[in-house]
Amino acid sequence: MLGIKLVATLLSLTLSCLALWKYSRLRAMSPRRSERKLTAIHVLIAVAFCEVAINRIAVPMLRPGVGIAPPWWHTAIDYSALFLLYFTGTLAALVIGARVVSALSARRDPRDTIAHGLLGIAATLAAIPLVTTVPELDLPLELAFAAAAIAIVATVFGKGRDVGGQVGLPLLAMPLLVHTVKVIYVAQQANIEYEWPPLASEAPGYDLMRAGVIALCIGALITPYCFAPRPFAKAVTKPVPVIAAMAIATLGAIFARTAYSKIAGAATLAIGVEMNQGAADPRLALYLLAIATLIWTLVSCALSASEARRQIGAGIALLVLGGYGFSWPHHYLLPLLGLALIADAHRRVKDEELAAIPLVADTPPIADAIWSSYVGAIAAGLKRSLTDVHSLTTRGEGGMTSSVIIGEANGMSVRTRVERIDGSVLAIDIVLGREVDELRGSTFTSWAVPARGTGGNPPGPPATPAFRAGDAQFDERFRLRGNPAAFARLFDDGLRARAVATLDGWLAYWDGEGVRYRIYPGRGSPLDHPLPLSDLALGRVPPNAERVVAVIELLVEIATRGLPAAPPREPTELESAS
Repeated sequence: MLGIKLVATLLSLTLSCLALWKYSRLRAMSPRRSERKLTAIHVLIAVAFCEVAINRIAVPMLRPGVGIAPPWWHTAIDYSALFLLYFTGTLAALVIGARVVSALSARRDPRDTIAHGLLGIAATLAAIPLVTTVPELDLPLELAFAAAAIAIVATVFGKGRDVGGQVGLPLLAMPLLVHTVKVIYVAQQANIEYEWPPLASEAPGYDLMRAGVIALCIGALITPYCFAPRPFAKAVTKPVPVIAAMAIATLGAIFARTAYSKIAGAATLAIGVEMNQGAADPRLALYLLAIATLIWTLVSCALSASEARRQIGAGIALLVLGGYGFSWPHHYLLPLLGLALIADAHRRVKDEELAAIPLVADTPPIADAIWSSYVGAIAAGLKRSLTDVHSLTTRGEGGMTSSVIIGEANGMSVRTRVERIDGSVLAIDIVLGREVDELRGSTFTSWAVPARGTGGNPPGPPATPAFRAGDAQFDERFRLRGNPAAFARLFDDGLRARAVATLDGWLAYWDGEGVRYRIYPGRGSPLDHPLPLSDLALGRVPPNAERVVAVIELLVEIATRGLPAAPPREPTELESAS
């Protein structure tokens, strides 16, 4: 038997390393977060599901009675179950290890660093039984497990983050903490130095176990409200999650009526929740409602266009697959990894879903003649600080027009593009240096805090971790994420003060490549800054375009500090001849 366990462990370790290697290669090849790719998390969910179905349910329920030799097919299934047991634990431990190393090397904010440090300690203690037998680890493991869960939950709280995650994740972690309290209580029952309140049942920890089950049901019932895709009104109208939830609820009700004892036994084996075997459990209706609700949430998250929302669904699935038995390493590793995935996705899910909402113009329409005159005024104003200034307006489909003003400053290209739809300005996009895809992670990104009544700013490029500039006025006006050193190199005291007075929207910097600034007038930003849209809509063309020119000149000064100067352009043959 020892040889079989050794082979299972080595094979599990090999396959787990291959899955992680494939995961790292896919992330390196695909910088876009929104692309759907097979990752180690997907493999882990599939393997964990098979482990539940085969190891926890099929093997014990199909095992012959006492004294009866098992048939060959049951022996084969038993060996497969043993492999799945070790494979699930090994892969979960390696995925957690990779996440911990990545988080600690990234030097995120202190809460995140502490949480991943505790996660690494808890995962190490939980994974020890995969390679050797160490007695008396139960209490240290439980304490590390609870500490890691609390630390992970603490990372989701922050101003401007999704409220659903801040409410839902503590409720999902509550059953795990109740289990730890139960273990500590049972361990202290034999210690006469401690006196705990008596329980209703003679079994130690019975009331706490029952409280944990109720907490599980509460956690399942709140998942649609806290973790369903946004906007919620749109998510509830999709038929597939509703059909899946109703089908599961209907099948559960039918089987509970026709084969209750087998269903109760399978549920106990699968998730570790004790149910009455002889007669129907009085909380059966609550359990069925919780399962149907959970299925709706999982299917809704799986069908979401947001990668972060799908990751939240994967985290919830790992919590469910971990169960409530806490007998094997993956019973601890899967819930911890699930909490970590949800907390990580919580940081960006709000921005991703806001970006998926179609943009509509909230600005008044401007006549083409008036707009052309104003674009000419911008180009004339930029000639004092830029060279080789040109402007062009193109028309596209669906009433879209794009006005582009191109110039150079110290050999660095400066491109200003204003998108309009049916004459209304949609967005202003200014690129200095190389144009980098806004979905690619930036060195740092700043977001202007929107004024009251202007709505939310559409998200900018992703960057981590969050930090502060140390300037009270700037920190009150902007939110910063990314590399503090790079930000300090681009912004001195004077530029920070000018940014507070001039900039809205978001600004992103890619080290040595480019700077990009985007603003959506009337959406998270003032309607008439930096473009006087109200005056233009009424036909009053200003004599100059100083406000928008001042913004571009400020961006040029910022970009000059972080982008290398381009070499002098060689003259063309035509220019040399002239």
